[in-house]
Amino acid sequence: MANKEHKVGIYVRLSNEDTRAGESVSIENQKLMLTKHVREMGWELKEIYVDDGFSGTNQNRPALQRMLADVKQEFINTILIKDLSRLGRNYLEVGNLAEIFLPEHGCELISLNEKLDDLMVFRNWFNEQHCKTTSQKVRASRRICAENGKFMGAFAPYGYKKNPDNRHQLIVDENIAPIIRRVFEMRASGMGFRAIVIKLNEDGVTSPREYFYQSRHKRNPTRTNSLWNESSLKDIIRNEVYIGNSVQCKKGTVSYKNSKLISKPEDEWVRVENTHEPIISLELWNTVQQFTHKNYKPRRSKDGTKTLFSGLLECADCGFKLRSTIHRGEYKDGSSYKRVYYVCGNYARSGKTACTAHSVSENALVELVTEHIRKHALMVESNEERIIEAILTMQSNESKSYRAAYQGEIAAHKKQVDKLELLIENLYNDRVSGVVPEDMFKRYIAKYEAERVDRLQSVETLEKRIAAIKQDIGNAETWVKLIKRYTEIEELDSETLVLLIDKVVVGEVQVEGKMRIRDMKVVYNYVGDLDGLLSDESPADIELLSLESEVAV
Repeated sequence: MANKEHKVGIYVRLSNEDTRAGESVSIENQKLMLTKHVREMGWELKEIYVDDGFSGTNQNRPALQRMLADVKQEFINTILIKDLSRLGRNYLEVGNLAEIFLPEHGCELISLNEKLDDLMVFRNWFNEQHCKTTSQKVRASRRICAENGKFMGAFAPYGYKKNPDNRHQLIVDENIAPIIRRVFEMRASGMGFRAIVIKLNEDGVTSPREYFYQSRHKRNPTRTNSLWNESSLKDIIRNEVYIGNSVQCKKGTVSYKNSKLISKPEDEWVRVENTHEPIISLELWNTVQQFTHKNYKPRRSKDGTKTLFSGLLECADCGFKLRSTIHRGEYKDGSSYKRVYYVCGNYARSGKTACTAHSVSENALVELVTEHIRKHALMVESNEERIIEAILTMQSNESKSYRAAYQGEIAAHKKQVDKLELLIENLYNDRVSGVVPEDMFKRYIAKYEAERVDRLQSVETLEKRIAAIKQDIGNAETWVKLIKRYTEIEELDSETLVLLIDKVVVGEVQVEGKMRIRDMKVVYNYVGDLDGLLSDESPADIELLSLESEVAV
């Protein structure tokens, strides 16, 4: 080595995390120290390789790869670094580089601040642990900020801007807010995603991507067109940011070694309500989400006739959806008429061998459902708390009062689990010390462990019941809040239907004497079928409408 002609390549690296350490690891400082050493040793400096702003866990750094290529070409035979952490923080890859790759190519690795000996592998491991710990701290810090309602994204969502005085606070972009409201209103009116996209493009509305670059006075570098598309529209429709909620931490990296982004499961998301000003109302949001999550498609015929209940009607006998059909004819005086009817889809497709017609007119359905909504709204208005309690009882026979009992049981189970774990620990100690014989140890350890597992399973079951009760309470309260707006409903429209109604189950007509009776069931969103709810105890003027209604067909 004494007569070796050192053709030196200096390698320096600085990551974003390293900048917090100050000048001691700055690029210029590293260069000064290393070039000075080259001069003092009388070596030939061939190249300085600089990776500025690159993490040590990333081995695909441009300057590093260029340096390794020069090693292969024998352009350099010595690499000089400040310390091993500059070369990388993945101890396996750094070890492979220092102990296999460089020696194979006759290249010497020299660290100015460290002696590269047998302890190098441990220093590499400590470097990697430092990177791992730093990554964990950064992730934890970002999550805490998200849980406190701080916006952590690089760019504000379409329709919002970052507050100039607080980059973690969103404020409404008044240029875009009317477009957001328009999009939600079009969807709430029953328009499909494609129809909305076509309308926005026809009206020359700037797309989110194009607006992003325009607002920054930049040209869109992508080759895609600048028009609206269904994908970006669906992202807007599903984003709770527009009702003032923050949903973050939906994506993350595989690990601190792999920066590839992956989608996280929903239970790991951070959701915080009321973090900023909403653009649309909660009622409009609920209406749109109901459209999105159910197959409700009110259609218009070529002459403009709208079929209001398409997708909402279900046959009580076979479960098929009812199809709409329009009957046209003339009265005796020569004037024409048209009426919308619905028939079982199974019957329409396969005839009487599959099912019966279940034919019902839209006029009858409008009258029935409108009255049903009005009666329930009046009932809620008269005694809201009692209705919620009755709904919970109907749904699961477990009302709010059950939660306290379940929580008491959970506390008792957890207390006993702690005792069992202590007994198991003491039993192990007694076996080791010889106080307890092996056969007795096995017998008691099996008993204690079985009880511990059983109690933990009981805790899990009770916690699920509490969560279900909380969900039922939330659903009941949401339904009550919605329904009581309709005490004076006069006209039934598609917005009201999608907001309130999950489905209407239609039975076949039964003839009883001179009466034609049809059994029909209205099933609400959030709370389901409420047939007979408090009907025996309700005042006469708000008694529930019987769903065994006489309907003209």
